[in-house]
Amino acid sequence: MKTSNTELKNENKSIPKKDEKIAENSNLETRNKANTKEDKTQIQADNNESILELAFKNLVLDDDENDNSTQKKTWDSLGVPENVQKGLLDMSFLQPSKIQSTVFPLIVKEPRHNIIAQSKNGSGKTGAYGISIISSIDEKNDNIQVVVFAHTRELVIQIKDVLEKIAKYTNVKVTAMLSQDNHVIDYGHIIVITPGHFENCFLRRGKHVLLDDLKMLVLDEADYMLTNEVTSNVCEKLFKLFLRNNKKVQLLFFSATFDENCFRLVKKYYPNEENLETKLKKEELTLDKVKQLYKECKSPEDKIKFIEEYLPLNSNSQRVLIFANRRDNVVNLQKALYKRGYKVYILMGGDMSFSNRDETIKKFRSGEIQILITTDLLSRGYDERLVKLVINYDIPIKKEKDGFIDVDYETYLHRIGRTGRFDTKGIGINLVCGKRDMENINKIEKYYGTKIEKMKSMDELLDDLRKCVIED
Repeated sequence: MKTSNTELKNENKSIPKKDEKIAENSNLETRNKANTKEDKTQIQADNNESILELAFKNLVLDDDENDNSTQKKTWDSLGVPENVQKGLLDMSFLQPSKIQSTVFPLIVKEPRHNIIAQSKNGSGKTGAYGISIISSIDEKNDNIQVVVFAHTRELVIQIKDVLEKIAKYTNVKVTAMLSQDNHVIDYGHIIVITPGHFENCFLRRGKHVLLDDLKMLVLDEADYMLTNEVTSNVCEKLFKLFLRNNKKVQLLFFSATFDENCFRLVKKYYPNEENLETKLKKEELTLDKVKQLYKECKSPEDKIKFIEEYLPLNSNSQRVLIFANRRDNVVNLQKALYKRGYKVYILMGGDMSFSNRDETIKKFRSGEIQILITTDLLSRGYDERLVKLVINYDIPIKKEKDGFIDVDYETYLHRIGRTGRFDTKGIGINLVCGKRDMENINKIEKYYGTKIEKMKSMDELLDDLRKCVIED
């Protein structure tokens, strides 16, 4: 719903009225903070044996709801320790998902195998490796035994929270190492960290000793980790370290998407491992729990009008993620909606401080913020089950090596995968403006063998959202 002009205040002055100029990028944090002071009922905004003497196992899993092969699996039958089971039951995880029941026995059995595991968004991958690594910890040894790589600060915190809940009735200590934590002494058994910060903390001269008891390395969103220049450089340094010291570290790669480039780095250091590129068929990757739509817009202004039309109609209990390709698009969309009197919130890197990002995520989870405009900072791995609607303000694109601009198919899948989590239902809407956008929708349909339907009316959208809630 709309807000009065007197409500929209920052720390020093009122937010300009509808037709006045809005604060520039330097006031991003102030706007987010100012919004949270307002009425909470209004709109708020992952050699045949190598030197490790381990063979890779490839897991390609499709959690088909009609597949009853795992129905008889229980935490007890898998051999999950009783104290870990208690944590899972507290989380209402009554039985394992397909990926969890498949990977647990393969990860924990001797000899320890390296695992490449691919499964759909929302299928329980964090739990799959989390249950396995917590069950493998030697609680009598207080040193670092597991490192989990996550690519964003937000994901580091989220994974740490999940692992702590699983480990609630154990003596396993999980630490989220964030970039401002420069004086951590008691690391704990498991550390969750970005690769860049890991390099600063552990790959400097004299710091390798802290990894003497390391026995497992997890790459969450492994396809990104192995192809992004910064993160892959850190992974390469670690692989060299392991091989140079003949160190047996179990490698666990988890993601919903893998492409042909993902395992070139792994093959470079483990050249005799086979079948590293096995992956789900593209048509198996689409999310059957997410209804995919597109909304035709005649101009960028029409995109804003659509969002403006939806905002007052959003249910107070539901979260909405709006994805834009660039930071300036995020900021400009927020400005445009502010001018119309709407309180909206943003999350991105760059101008936002860590504390403001942490606060924004916390308020989004609690429901104090309901509408969040973001970059691809949240497109991978982020889990909030009350997200029923994802809006692609921009269709994700990427620049190929030859300079050609194409649809970023993996990012598209990850974005819409922020809804429809764990067998719940959701809706993903693409705002289409012009011929190129429509061509990109057609390319996505063809690439994944899926159907993206034309949105007919706002009433139909609201009815679909109500059904998502009722059926869940």
